[in-house]
Amino acid sequence: MSNQLRKKFALILLTGVLSITVAACSAGDGGAGDGKGTAATVATPASNNTPASAASQAASNEAAGGVASQQIVMDDDVFQPSQLTIPAGTKVVWINKGKKAHTVVSNDKLFDSGLVNVGAEFTHTFTTPGTYAVHCAPHAKMKGQIIVQ
Repeated sequence: MSNQLRKKFALILLTGVLSITVAACSAGDGGAGDGKGTAATVATPASNNTPASAASQAASNEAAGGVASQQIVMDDDVFQPSQLTIPAGTKVVWINKGKKAHTVVSNDKLFDSGLVNVGAEFTHTFTTPGTYAVHCAPHAKMKGQIIVQ
């Protein structure tokens, strides 16, 4: 199995698991947040986010010459991977799998996710080539870098 095929399979599998997790997390509170004035940040694509639709979406993106999205996991005090190289036009999805809320803030103020609660995600599409440093505002040691080609 090629490395590219493995990455696609992992992305499809992760998308399915995340859609189930997000649905389960938001079912208990209606997705209204944590009750402390902090809204849950859940960005979901317009399509039905199931493994089958993710596979179809990835296939249609490739067939149309588009670029599939990339994912970064926000874990306890680390972005995984901490560095990502992508082509321009790629959507990056940060998924909070840690035990506390995190943020994704670009050092050049291009975007600020606000608090992303556990189980939620934030997306940003990078359209301009360059190097973008990011950090988590509440957790200073969480740093990352997106290289857009």
